[in-house]
Amino acid sequence: MFEDSTPASMPTPLLFVVAFGVAAVASVVVGALATPKHAVVGLVLVGVACAAVARRGRNLGAALVIAPVFWLCYDGFVEHRDGVLGWGGWTETWRLAVLLAAAALPLLVRGVRRLWSARTRFRRGSLEWFEPEMPERGHPSAWN
Repeated sequence: MFEDSTPASMPTPLLFVVAFGVAAVASVVVGALATPKHAVVGLVLVGVACAAVARRGRNLGAALVIAPVFWLCYDGFVEHRDGVLGWGGWTETWRLAVLLAAAALPLLVRGVRRLWSARTRFRRGSLEWFEPEMPERGHPSAWN
C-alpha cells in the first residue's frame, strides 16, 4: 500500500542478538578512539550505530530492547572502560534517554514518511462533488 524503502524488518529476538554484536564492536572501537574528555562524541557515534540497528526493528518494542543493550556496552567500554559498569546518577539517565531517542528515531522517521505519502496521495485526489448520470427510465439498470 505504501512505498516504503526501508529494509525488511527482523524479529525482535534476532534484533537483540544483532544489537548486542554491533553495540559491543561499536563501543570497543569508540572507546579506543575517544578519550573520557570527549565522551559526548563517543555517545553520538554509539547513538548512530544504535539508530542503524533500530532501523531494522518493527515497532517501539524493538527500540526498547535495543537502547539498553547499547547503553550497557557504552557504559562498560566507553565511559568506565575495561567492561566495568558504573552508575553516575542523572548523567547515566540522560545517556540512556539519548540512546532510547536514537533507537526510536528510525520509527519516527518511518511514520513521518508514511504520513507524508498518505497526505500527498490525498491531495492528488479530487474532492469535487460526484453526481452520476442516471440511466433513462426504461433502461434495465434504472431502479424505478
